[in-house]
Amino acid sequence: MKSLHSLTLVATLPVLAGLAFLLAGCGPRAGDDRTVVYNCAASTSDIAALSREQAGFLARTGIRVKLNPFSGEEKLYAMIAAGQAPDVFYTNGAVRDRLAAEGRLLDLRPFAEHDPFFTRLRPEIRAAAPSVNGGIYSVSNWTHTCGVYYNRAAFAAAGLASPSPDWTWEDFAAAARKLTLANKDGARPARYGVFIPAHFIEALEQMNHAPIPRGALLLSIPPESREVYAAYLALICEGVMPDIRRVQALGMQAGQMLESGRVAMLVEAVPHPGLIETLTIDWGVAPMPRFGQKAPRYFRSASGGLSISAATKHPADAWRTLAWLVGEAAPYQPNPVLGDVDFARAWEAKYPRLRGTGFREVWARSEAHAGGDPRYFVRFASWSMSPVMSRLQPWLDRLWAGDATLDEVVAAVPGINAGVREDLERQLRSTALRPAWKAALERELAAARNQP
Repeated sequence: MKSLHSLTLVATLPVLAGLAFLLAGCGPRAGDDRTVVYNCAASTSDIAALSREQAGFLARTGIRVKLNPFSGEEKLYAMIAAGQAPDVFYTNGAVRDRLAAEGRLLDLRPFAEHDPFFTRLRPEIRAAAPSVNGGIYSVSNWTHTCGVYYNRAAFAAAGLASPSPDWTWEDFAAAARKLTLANKDGARPARYGVFIPAHFIEALEQMNHAPIPRGALLLSIPPESREVYAAYLALICEGVMPDIRRVQALGMQAGQMLESGRVAMLVEAVPHPGLIETLTIDWGVAPMPRFGQKAPRYFRSASGGLSISAATKHPADAWRTLAWLVGEAAPYQPNPVLGDVDFARAWEAKYPRLRGTGFREVWARSEAHAGGDPRYFVRFASWSMSPVMSRLQPWLDRLWAGDATLDEVVAAVPGINAGVREDLERQLRSTALRPAWKAALERELAAARNQP
């Protein structure tokens, strides 16, 4: 997913950084080139909006922001290796910790401790910020949940009421069957009842109360996860959901499938600005379905954020740019990571179309029953995420395509873990790991040597 690991700061850096931070608000001085390179999302609308705002930010701070559209994790690694790292860029939990362990990221504590912006962040966002050695190497720039977007006209035509906020997987699957429209010639359905992108399976596992660890070294597939895999496969086998290869053949983004009528329900992020801004059908959004009588544990992202390169020439300016992006820049406002924002109300004001869609209910339930972030780059330690997923993902691809059975995937786990252990032993011999992270990896690997 969207891994390199603690930067040891020289003793004078906190003092110098704090002084630079106080000076950052002053205008540009003669001969200064206070340019901060930001690896922004490759979104034309975001780039256009940020471009419009840069002049005001420059006038207020003397900081010029250069936008560098993000083109993938490997490109970021290549830029860092070449000594051309952007100043501010996105990292997920695994990427952040690996980069921090190799001294590639700036410890943001000297800035965060003295900036009112940091206190604006929601308490759980601040609590999740410290890394292995207590340093802060990223600041969350967004959080979201997920839900079931649905075509209201399709529900009405099938004689179905809108989904109940407390619906179960059985209700959800039954609706998918009724919403599927068969072709007269017996070919693939003219409309599938639902599409769930494979990366949302982790959210379903959480709803089924699968024991999802945080920072695990090795892979496990507990019974609750197997139940979810089987339920997901059943939708494909019944013909009410397209398999991944079929979706690829259609050449459509998930949102286009809902908009064009190729699917009647779609599991996607909430909020999802792209869907909100482009859907023209009459749509609603419902919470994820529960499994049986189990209490809901809704997905809440918590791992990604903005980091600053340790090689930045202007640490204080880079921090101020980061704070502006998260707390002020229009494309990202109103931002749900900010504790002083009534997010649901503010988004309904920004997007009046959200009123009556179920958005407020989905968001409120995700806050009341937050299950955390079950994604692979959170459940696995930063040094084991890539070794695990490079071995597991091909098996999952075969499973969803019908080329492997669930029993075969489960049987492959011991072999996957054996390979992961070999990779971790090699990592321990690396001279790039800083002491705090190397000691942590040694402890975790010793504890995991007797696991299957």
